[in-house]
Amino acid sequence: MRICLLNDSFPPVIDGVANTVLNYATLLTREEKASVIVATPRYPGVNYAEYPFRVLPYKSFDIGGAVEGYRAGNPLAVRTVSGMMEFHPDVIHTHCPVISTMLARQVQHETDAPLIFTYHTKFDLDIERAVRSRFLQKGGIRFLIENISACDEVWAVSKGAGENLKSLGYTGEYTVM
Repeated sequence: MRICLLNDSFPPVIDGVANTVLNYATLLTREEKASVIVATPRYPGVNYAEYPFRVLPYKSFDIGGAVEGYRAGNPLAVRTVSGMMEFHPDVIHTHCPVISTMLARQVQHETDAPLIFTYHTKFDLDIERAVRSRFLQKGGIRFLIENISACDEVWAVSKGAGENLKSLGYTGEYTVM
């Protein structure tokens, strides 16, 4: 099995979702359960060759005070999308409904691999902290829900996370994992 994992955070960022993606990729590779590739925004000075699986870092920029310590990836990362397509994934699994899912949808369109999204956190709160305009907050949430709704399967890390997703306007089904 060939699994393509995507997330908008990855070490050196340490958060729950980055740890989840790192642990999935490491375990699947170490146990020889799957061939794994991880696509994530590039952080300056990081040696991605140290990992036991392939990492496809793509161009990113510092988003400064909006979300301290994080970088935003380039949604037009053509080389990264090509690299994921050349990997010929059997499954695409994205963990962030922003750039990661935009890129995952491009790969899915070209490969027909099933696209799974896992909802880990209350992105509405992140948007509220980063964006002051209520109008832009609503637009951001609408964008996230459209991205999530385009996935073949949606997983939530808890019933509460799934309920939060529904409260934002998601009308599809989800599975608590």
